[in-house]
Amino acid sequence: MNKRFLLALAGAVFFGLVSIYAAKVYLEKRVDIAKQKEETDVVIAVTDIPLGTKIEPQHIMVVRYPNELVPNQAMVQENEVLGRVTISDVSAKTPVLSRHLAGLGAQPGLSGVTPAGMRAVSVRVDEASSVGGFVAPGTYVDVIAIMQPQLDGAHQVSKVILQKVRVLAGGQQMKNSAEGKPSLVNTVTLEVTPAQAEKLKLAEAEGRLQLSIRNATDLVIETTPGATRRDVLNDASLEQRASIGVRGGGGGFRQPASMPVPPAWNIGAPLPPAAAPPATAQAAGAAPAPAAKRAAPPTPTVELIEGAKRSRVVIVP
Repeated sequence: MNKRFLLALAGAVFFGLVSIYAAKVYLEKRVDIAKQKEETDVVIAVTDIPLGTKIEPQHIMVVRYPNELVPNQAMVQENEVLGRVTISDVSAKTPVLSRHLAGLGAQPGLSGVTPAGMRAVSVRVDEASSVGGFVAPGTYVDVIAIMQPQLDGAHQVSKVILQKVRVLAGGQQMKNSAEGKPSLVNTVTLEVTPAQAEKLKLAEAEGRLQLSIRNATDLVIETTPGATRRDVLNDASLEQRASIGVRGGGGGFRQPASMPVPPAWNIGAPLPPAAAPPATAQAAGAAPAPAAKRAAPPTPTVELIEGAKRSRVVIVP
């Protein structure tokens, strides 16, 4: 075989392989460039970050996200997140959003998570008034006050005094009991305006507070008239029956309104004397009226009570 032909063939193969490699590198670079244009740096949480935490380098990392998957308000630079305080819980492996962070310079704790113009107010609650302990930070609640109005003789009423209030924190505090011994008291810290704080603390001092959890997406503010004991029963006839101890209908005892009270009867006592005729008729010379027939003495009876059943038994002399 001609040596020149072999050299030409080897050169062609070599330059062909070089061309293929160069084309591969070129295409990969084009794909990387296009991919970089379609992705963005996003700061995500490495671990769960609780509310009120100052973000440190071990809490976050930067990853590439497809542009179509980047959420609104996502933080894209690490230095914009470090040192900031979270105002809500951030779950692990999720992007850190600007709405999760307090303003620059905010301090860790409630002072950093409380928005401008709002106040953090703690109130005492128990397991029942805090919805069985399901009230957690970030929950939205309505506040119901149970207290007595200012009118003299008024009974307790219940009224929704605050609606869609965000819970900032929940915990326990030490307080001396009536015996002077320290005891743990559950508290809930609510985010309210200054005017709402005044109303909330007065209601706590004058009565009792009850929290009701609401849906965070429910923006409707209801207008309620409040409730009294009559509103709870909603039955005037039941109140009348309760005042005299009577139950109508089916089988229960009912004290008849017209039942006479039996007179006291002493079997050994003499009968009462007969009434004398009127003196005016004898003085006028009129014919004496026939003597009135003496009425038979009342028959003695005994009332028997057997549970809800009553009966009378005649005593035969």
